Amino acid sequence: MNRIRGLFAMLCAISAVWPVAAFPHTASDYALVASWLCRPDRSDVCSSPVSSTVVAAETGALSKRFYSPDPAAPKDCFNIYPTVSRESTANADMAPSPEIQHVAMEQFARFGASCRTFAPLYRQVTVAAMNGDTARGDSQLAYLDVRDAWRYYLAHDNHGRGIVLIGHSQGASVLQRLIASEVDGKAIQRRLVSAILVGGNLQVPAGSDVGGTFRHIPICRAAAQSGCVVAYSTYLAEHPPGWDGHFGAAGPGTVAACVNPGELTGDGALDGELPTVGEVATALGTTFVENPNVLSGRCASEANHAFLAISIKSANPRTQRLAAALAALDARQPRWGLHALDISLTLGNLVDIVRQQSLAWASQSEHPNTRPQAP
Repeated sequence: MNRIRGLFAMLCAISAVWPVAAFPHTASDYALVASWLCRPDRSDVCSSPVSSTVVAAETGALSKRFYSPDPAAPKDCFNIYPTVSRESTANADMAPSPEIQHVAMEQFARFGASCRTFAPLYRQVTVAAMNGDTARGDSQLAYLDVRDAWRYYLAHDNHGRGIVLIGHSQGASVLQRLIASEVDGKAIQRRLVSAILVGGNLQVPAGSDVGGTFRHIPICRAAAQSGCVVAYSTYLAEHPPGWDGHFGAAGPGTVAACVNPGELTGDGALDGELPTVGEVATALGTTFVENPNVLSGRCASEANHAFLAISIKSANPRTQRLAAALAALDARQPRWGLHALDISLTLGNLVDIVRQQSLAWASQSEHPNTRPQAP
């Protein structure tokens, strides 16, 4: 149990939903390589191969897998990481701290198999500010950093390539604002392969795939659909959010979007790839422990919340320990459900979805008359 619980020790991803504050803004310089956590033109945490210990669903037998980034990948992934900074200030500085590097490896590096990886450092609102241990963080400062990084990337690195935008928690919230302002309904929308915005309470009108947070960008209904959004928040199926659940809550006249990555790639089965830390990493010797066909997900609604309900499909001793660890995470207060593992619980599915969406986007780009045009 302690080893499995160790999977969660480095993950504290909390949503950033703060009002915009009018603090002075000194721009970060994204022409500097040091302002980036990941770039495809250097060695960094996103460019190294990663390994996984695979737990067989029926027998619990262990095997190894190895994943390497593709330096010739034809598309780009642009990632904004979640709230992980442990600095004592309200906003982080521009240093790539160990916790920021860990979360990039755990949530983003795997996408390097399908795309070039870009992840700017940004002065995010810190864990201390989220917890009320310091002054309120400046969410405007965090957003403007990401906006400036995005504009630099488009001007100097993109060269017309397709783009996948990936964010979790605070990263998803910042990207939602960026997309609404800089992408939605603009010419650049044609380059959007997809957006993966997880744990950010993306809103859509009830019964509709488009509207709400974005005016022209729909939620995804197929793995081969491009130009769309994958969004969800995770809770245990046996412990759905109540009215106090923070993630997946409905807005005025809208509901939280829920797209099940397992349905996009198959029958609802999830390929969970959980990060190993501490004793787990020492025992297994791999970056991840992978649980294909052990977890399943379904989109559900309850108590004014829409969410991805996670269930355990098999019951060998190893998956029983996983179930106990997920229950312990879910029991924490306030009710964040499985928020810290939103990406990890579906990571294998998301990587496969990006691969399929990239192929679909490339096909539509070759035949522009079949591609929906942004207004």
